[in-house]
Amino acid sequence: MKKNRKILYNVLSVFFISSAISCMPINATERGAEVKTGKAEAPMLLASNEQPAAAPAESTAPASVADLYAQTPEPLTVVQCAQCHPSVFDKIKNDGGRHRIDCQDCHQQFHSYNPNKNNWQEIMPKCDQCHTEPPHGTNFLDCMSCHFIPHTPLNVPMNDLLAGQCANCHTGPGGELTQFPSAHTQQGCSTCHHTKHGNIPSCMECHEPHIADQPVEACKSCHPVHRPLEITYEAGTEATCGACHGQVYDVWIASPSKHSGVACAKCHEKHGQIPECTNCHTQPHDQKMLEKFPRCLDCHINAHNPPINKK
Repeated sequence: MKKNRKILYNVLSVFFISSAISCMPINATERGAEVKTGKAEAPMLLASNEQPAAAPAESTAPASVADLYAQTPEPLTVVQCAQCHPSVFDKIKNDGGRHRIDCQDCHQQFHSYNPNKNNWQEIMPKCDQCHTEPPHGTNFLDCMSCHFIPHTPLNVPMNDLLAGQCANCHTGPGGELTQFPSAHTQQGCSTCHHTKHGNIPSCMECHEPHIADQPVEACKSCHPVHRPLEITYEAGTEATCGACHGQVYDVWIASPSKHSGVACAKCHEKHGQIPECTNCHTQPHDQKMLEKFPRCLDCHINAHNPPINKK
């Protein structure tokens, strides 16, 4: 019986020692920890099992909400505005004109629109923030009736309101159309200036050119656009006349008479004007000859190449 007790005691001792060793960390000896069975050393063993605390991460975040709102934000840049308003950015970039400025020069209030109050007019910038004097006088005080897209201020589509008020500013063209009636007088301003304010159309939109590939500037060299029947040209533009009146030009330039040295505009002050010979010539013949030949061209045949007395 005593022998059996001794065997049992030895087995339990071995089991106790094995359990104690299995609870020790594998690298405990590397940390310099000592394994002892005394109760006083137990806390040291538990401490050796703890993971090392992570180093505190560096952070620039405010310590509190109060600190967060104590900061002063930097003003938004144009590019930052464009991240939410790309279409507006493109309009100003391509057609902004003098409005190609910092967004906050005009927009000084943000996130203050209240749908219940519909207070958008209070928030939107006003033209007179910069345009202190009415740029078009007192006739046009409603800026948005023409410049209704302020991000593209020069793109002013023609409309009935604008067309009816053109003469308030454009007194010169309006006066010419009234004073010199023509087919152009019967047209509204928007017939020609139809896409936007300031549009200069091509004459060929309505008229056939005199010659192929005729440039618009050639048209305007003779036809003032708001009084097109008042053909004007400076002396010395014989080549211009000859472009259409080639047959007459060839006869005139080859004539041995004094008329070949006279510019077209000297006699034809206006296009299509047939001058009187007496505008330059006195009456060289007596009354009896005039009774028989009342017209100069009865004898002189062609004003561009009149027969001359070679004697």
